Amino acid sequence: MINLKNPTITELINKVGNQIYYGPFSGLKIPEILFDQLTVPEVLGLYESCLFETWGKIAGKAMENIMIIGGHTGYYSASMSYLLQPKNNYTFETNLSLHHFISAWFSTNDLVSPKLYGAATEVIFKNWEDRIDLIICDCEGEEMNLLNPNQFQWQKATDIVVEIHPFYKEKALGELISRFKQTHQVNIIYDDFDEDTKITKILSGLGLQKLKYDKHPTHRWIHQKGKKMFTSGIFLYLDKL
Repeated sequence: MINLKNPTITELINKVGNQIYYGPFSGLKIPEILFDQLTVPEVLGLYESCLFETWGKIAGKAMENIMIIGGHTGYYSASMSYLLQPKNNYTFETNLSLHHFISAWFSTNDLVSPKLYGAATEVIFKNWEDRIDLIICDCEGEEMNLLNPNQFQWQKATDIVVEIHPFYKEKALGELISRFKQTHQVNIIYDDFDEDTKITKILSGLGLQKLKYDKHPTHRWIHQKGKKMFTSGIFLYLDKL
């Protein structure tokens, strides 16, 4: 979900030196065309901070080939390349109009350009030949079609971090665990509801305590049957055995 234009977000970005402020992606430069696209947690580096421990574990592994399913505006695509320095980054994003945002991160930070694709499909994955060491997946329910080691054999040797969308797909969590438990160590991760406390402390220190942003638990929501339904984050880290 793209952030509505917020004039004070530019002030925040300028105060932290036009770069991610904190966390494993600290120092990643923010392209100017992303100034009104990013959220406050993303700029501060606290976005989905529940995954920090996971990123630390992954950083200690050899991740030469990574795949991002659901590139959006490039936050994770660029952050993973910045952190892991892979040889190849394959990023899938269905909305082609967002591809220039993804590319901007890489040119701004002098990172090796990703190989950009449109929608990830089962056909593409059935014919995939390159080794993939890591998948980061956030694709609004399509993870049930795209993550299946029985159908896509190469995924048996791949570490996977996926946001689960049980609000789109019933029994999604249990089904994915069942598919991968023979080849991967399963780790379930939940949203960190203390994230707002950390963000508030930093904003206060920067003199931006009045800066508005979507806080837990209302920062995650979907439209369902014509209504705005609030959700919570559930992630799986599937660590290959």
